Amino acid sequence: MTAVSWKMIQRGWAVHGSDGDRVGVVFLVVGDENEDIFDGLAITHHTGFAFHNYADRPHYVEAAKVGEIDDSGRVTLTISCDECRHLPVHDPPESARIIPEKASFIDRAREEMEHPTGEDRTN
Repeated sequence: MTAVSWKMIQRGWAVHGSDGDRVGVVFLVVGDENEDIFDGLAITHHTGFAFHNYADRPHYVEAAKVGEIDDSGRVTLTISCDECRHLPVHDPPESARIIPEKASFIDRAREEMEHPTGEDRTN
C-alpha cells in the first residue's frame, strides 16, 4: 500500500475512520484539480451507480479530516467512525450552474460532460 495524491481518489473507494471501522464510500471528491486545491469528500454508505438516494444523503468530510489515501482504493480519516455520524450533509456549492427547464436533452448532456472538469468534451 502506497500513499497517493487526493487526485487519485475515485467514486466508490472505501472510507474508514481512524479507529479502522468502515464509514462508507466516496461519493464525490470536492476540489479543483487545475489549482490543486483539495476541499474534502462527500461520502455515503451505499455504492449507487450515479445518484445518491435520499435516505442516505452524502455527508461532507473536510480535507483537514482526511488522513491517509492509499493506492488500494482506501481513504482513512483522522476522526473515528462515531465522530463521522455527526458530519454535515453535503450540499452542492451555490456556484453550481443551473440548467434551464427548457434545455434540450443534448444541452443537458453537454453540460454534464463539461461541468465536472470545466472542459468541453463534446467534440
